[in-house]
Amino acid sequence: MELLNISKARHVRNAARLAILLLSAWVCLSCASGVIEGRPPFVGISGMNLAGDMLNTDFRVSNQNEVAMDIESIDITVTVDSVELASESRDLQLSVDANSAEEVQVRQSPGAAALDLLVSLQSGDVKSLPFDLRGSVRTQADGVLRFEHKGHLYPVPGKPGFFRSAVTQAEELRRTNEL
Repeated sequence: MELLNISKARHVRNAARLAILLLSAWVCLSCASGVIEGRPPFVGISGMNLAGDMLNTDFRVSNQNEVAMDIESIDITVTVDSVELASESRDLQLSVDANSAEEVQVRQSPGAAALDLLVSLQSGDVKSLPFDLRGSVRTQADGVLRFEHKGHLYPVPGKPGFFRSAVTQAEELRRTNEL
């Protein structure tokens, strides 16, 4: 009988400990804000086209936060084997709503090496061009937020001079304290 009481007391104690642990976890979770903020945007190539000697690149800036992001400047560079295809570094006033995206358009004349790469892709000499996209944005709330990823450019079938991208590897997106 005494052994049964000891076993019953042990079960009651374990149940009480479990109840306290679960209550503590629930209190901690209910106090957490749960709002995602301070994440860098995901910036990708939404479209690229070569029109004569001009390269038009549309960058999609996706806000991964649950609060609006007010971007004050942007710096983006797309390279293929250390050849710069497209780049942009400028101040701008761009507000990106929570969990949404905006486009940044860049129009520039590519260098001879970049033009050769795009022409070889367009003509089918190569199936794709592996690229690195790196950059940062400066926001009012979070300062400088860096991003980078790797991907491939492909020709758009039936649309000469048009290219699309596919991301193959996103690198660490990080926040820095630079101003």
